[in-house]
Amino acid sequence: GVGKSTLINALLPDLDIKTGEISSYHNKGMHTTTFSEMFPVPGNGYLIDTPGIKGFGTFDMEEEEIGHYFPEIFKTSACCRYGNCTHRHEPGCAVRKAVEEHLISESRYASYLNMLEDKEEGKYRAAY
Repeated sequence: GVGKSTLINALLPDLDIKTGEISSYHNKGMHTTTFSEMFPVPGNGYLIDTPGIKGFGTFDMEEEEIGHYFPEIFKTSACCRYGNCTHRHEPGCAVRKAVEEHLISESRYASYLNMLEDKEEGKYRAAY
């Protein structure tokens, strides 16, 4: 849904790969490609068109570690009142303040919260 097939069509218009419209509801691309396919390009190269992904899983990530994977949240969390702040409801949370002041992107903060929810709902896979 990010335009891989559209980009390939722009580079190799004779292929005329099927593409979808932008969703009027979400204002985002929709997944149209259902299998991977390799196309030769002039000059002895190839392009591979692949289906997109809608999500990903993580392995054995503890709730306290999730913020470490968001550099701006991790850095700002050093200024939180409590060392074990989850950045959801605690008073004196520097991360929530930074989001309110637009110093941390609302979408990045929402992703952080979604990952916390996924952890709570047991959506993470166990490591092998």
